[in-house]
Amino acid sequence: MYQRIASVFVLLTGFGISLHAQSPACNNSLLTGTYFYLLTGAIATGAQPAPYVELGKLISDGQGNVSGHSTASINGAFSTYSLSGTYAVQGNCTGSMALTVNSSATSTFAFEVVRAGDGILISFSGSGGVAVGQAYRASTGSAPCTNGSWVGSYGFLLSGVSGGAFSEEGQVISDGNGNLSVTSVANSNGAVLQVPGSGTYSLAADCSGTVLVTSQLGNNGYIFAAVQNGQAALFLSTNTGATVSGIAQSQSLVPSVLPQFVSGGGWYSALYFTNTGSSAVSFPVNFIGDDGTPLIVPVVGSSSTVVNIAPNGTAAIQTANIGPVSQGYASVTLPVGVVGYGVFHLSNPGVPDQEAVVPLSSASSTISTLTWDDTNFVTSVGIVNPSNVPTTVSILLRDSGGDTIGTSSVFLPAKNKTEAVLRNLPGLAG
Repeated sequence: MYQRIASVFVLLTGFGISLHAQSPACNNSLLTGTYFYLLTGAIATGAQPAPYVELGKLISDGQGNVSGHSTASINGAFSTYSLSGTYAVQGNCTGSMALTVNSSATSTFAFEVVRAGDGILISFSGSGGVAVGQAYRASTGSAPCTNGSWVGSYGFLLSGVSGGAFSEEGQVISDGNGNLSVTSVANSNGAVLQVPGSGTYSLAADCSGTVLVTSQLGNNGYIFAAVQNGQAALFLSTNTGATVSGIAQSQSLVPSVLPQFVSGGGWYSALYFTNTGSSAVSFPVNFIGDDGTPLIVPVVGSSSTVVNIAPNGTAAIQTANIGPVSQGYASVTLPVGVVGYGVFHLSNPGVPDQEAVVPLSSASSTISTLTWDDTNFVTSVGIVNPSNVPTTVSILLRDSGGDTIGTSSVFLPAKNKTEAVLRNLPGLAG
């Protein structure tokens, strides 16, 4: 086995996988997969700069190469572009990208990697104009997008120029079947309007699509992209003469998970919750087995329970070390003001008891890094896929000098979880 301390980088290529870890060092491999970006700025076209927006797609191979395409509006005139180029990410998470547009002109962008590679802050500045924006990873899963990948209630903001200054703030609700309802407040060149509307959308396999909304403002078309595993969407108006873009973000609370909930065979686990608010709260906790089926927890008597906490109070769920090992994971959507963590306890005859405190993980976590200390200890992980699609988790092992010394992958069906000693995984033993 590895008689040293190493770094394990885990790319969780499926929505909602959780692994307790620290932030990874930045390098080219962080930028892997499909990203959609939205840029806004101004282009020099004459005596006055013209408003500019661009919605594009980039596919990064994790080795410094990108390709894609985009649609841009310059003062309401639309163009499409093919893109190809290279990028370099530094250890401090800054980077540069050289993009060749339509196989001719090359533009250089500066960027910052954020959210461990799930996002990129982008800036362009040249004699021809300026533009800034952000890129978002589309999906960390291997399954293609469908209309059902973008569902729920979203708050949105749009702004730009359309016959004058324009802005719109509101809520859009998607039913997951291609239908939308919209309520918003729009400001069109100083005239403020309450704008109810309805519409349709279509989402392609690559997570890009189109939207048509009908309201008192008329028929408004958009190209859009679902990003962050459907938690957000980017929009670019396709109306003639418009230079309008914006973003929608999910208004739903993101569940948290405790990736290992185990009892029996020497183990017991506990969940602790504290209500920091001034009002009583009540919320369910669900327990799921490794195979995605409900996990019956004896102390609860079922696979779920409701936790009630008084203002500033605390509650706990604790299993017992009785019978054979039974394990899975816990899932909970915490009300605002409630925090929680888990505890694992292992008792074996002849050795001191061991116990660890573990914070809950966001079900939307996608990338994690941890230190692998295999000199005096055994390092194990619990990995959960609480999403509705299967996924593959990629694992990269580096030594203390940053050199790759092992790779592995773990396939997880939807709603499944696994636990493993890292050195027992193929490609990591040695």
